[in-house]
Amino acid sequence: MVFYGSQANERPVFKRETDMTESKKRYGLDQLKKTGGRGTVDLPVLAGFNMGNNTLNVTMTMATFREVALVANEARIIAMGENSDQIAQRQLIPDHAKKLAIYVLRGLLAGVKARWKVSGKHIPDCLNDLLAELGEGPYQALQPFTANIRNIQDEGLEFEDTSAGTILHLHKLQKLFVVDGQHRLRAAEIVHEWLNTVLTNAKYPKKGLWIDDTQEVTSEEMEVWTAAMTEFGTAFTVDVTVHLGLNAEQERQLFHDLNVLGKKPSAAQALAFDAANPVSKYVTERLALNRSVHGLRVVDAGHKKSGAKLEEPAIYRDDLVNTCAILFRGAFNQSGITPLDVIGSEDYADRFWEALAKQPGWNKPGWDKLTLLAHSTMLKGMAFLVRSFHNGEEARDPGAAHAKRDAIIQAIADGQVNFAHTNPLWRVYLMSREDREAAFPGIEDYITPDAIRRPYGTWDEDAGRLQLGPNTRDISRYLADLVRYQLRVQVGLEPRPGLVSLKKKLAEAEAEKLAA
Repeated sequence: MVFYGSQANERPVFKRETDMTESKKRYGLDQLKKTGGRGTVDLPVLAGFNMGNNTLNVTMTMATFREVALVANEARIIAMGENSDQIAQRQLIPDHAKKLAIYVLRGLLAGVKARWKVSGKHIPDCLNDLLAELGEGPYQALQPFTANIRNIQDEGLEFEDTSAGTILHLHKLQKLFVVDGQHRLRAAEIVHEWLNTVLTNAKYPKKGLWIDDTQEVTSEEMEVWTAAMTEFGTAFTVDVTVHLGLNAEQERQLFHDLNVLGKKPSAAQALAFDAANPVSKYVTERLALNRSVHGLRVVDAGHKKSGAKLEEPAIYRDDLVNTCAILFRGAFNQSGITPLDVIGSEDYADRFWEALAKQPGWNKPGWDKLTLLAHSTMLKGMAFLVRSFHNGEEARDPGAAHAKRDAIIQAIADGQVNFAHTNPLWRVYLMSREDREAAFPGIEDYITPDAIRRPYGTWDEDAGRLQLGPNTRDISRYLADLVRYQLRVQVGLEPRPGLVSLKKKLAEAEAEKLAA
């Protein structure tokens, strides 16, 4: 049967050839001239109707999809010499594609392991190690792609009924324009390029998806990567929903509807379901095994930004996971954190939370009135402080740095830091320079100058409470700087290195201004 494009306001239709013998002839001379005799890609399809529109449901290997797919983003359309009105995709975000590439690589290795296990083949230790380092989860899969075949009216689509079902004979000049999934497609390309480099050179590239202590590839690793490449070409299939004959404007609308109209789960709910990310695994399987952190309930749905008030005392899971992401790597979310960032650091993180849980007000009714630890910003500030001496910018000498890290945690556990709202230390940024210097001599060396500091918070005199501002990233650092000052003698903490560099630049700029 042949699919014919539609005129304006007419629905495309499938037309079945009455003479099955005649249908064996897939195209005539005129079509041969158009294709240059390059042949077709044969794809088994199922016909569908999406809200009254003809669609095709196709399953193919990723290797085949790479061959027939095209992304109509600005860079590709301009390179093809087309007008900008043919653009129907956002620009590619390389970092996002690379994160997905690591996910795809992990999935390929999981597939290799599953196949070898079924066949009774020995599973080498390096395969298990690779999966552990890449963050093996209980399951992995890519969601279906959405694509469109443009200009059907000019080219036509040809089908053939076979004993195996209906086959689409897609001419090489007929491309599947990716409507949803360009980052997944690019991720697969990155994986294929990386595997090809490793197998060709028998060395790991210095920058890529994974590297051992050296660039050398062992014989066992070579066997694993060879199997992964085979998996990519033969067993890595994707599902594609193909729309038919849409123009660029319709593709843009479909992209919008697919990506904007859906309701995403709350951050806390998403993290509660994530059993693959190493930070989420630490929280779920160790820190909050019974959905509580030393008696503090963990909430798996919603977020404070929704305006919903928690039944006290409790903490949203996303705040808990993001605090742990800072603890392990200094990142304000878990994206991009690998198992290597977490493995071996669990005890340190346990001690951190144990120290906080010893503070007055922890897990007590009305704890938001009793302690600033009820603010996730304070939790993140303390994590930011200790992490700097764990593997951050102040951990160049691990032995000395870890001693300071442990001393900070112990000082918190011993109550050397008062987290009560009424502690005047937390109001330093609300004081005049003269007042804070009188109350806390030398503190100017430890805090961000007034002229460039972001909004910090407000003090409610009647309630005796400090309300921190919404700028978590900056305020968490400001709070950590105050604790540095508090523990400057006991632990020997210097001002934050980033702050020292900032003040130096400000001084140099001021000197240049005066010289001019």
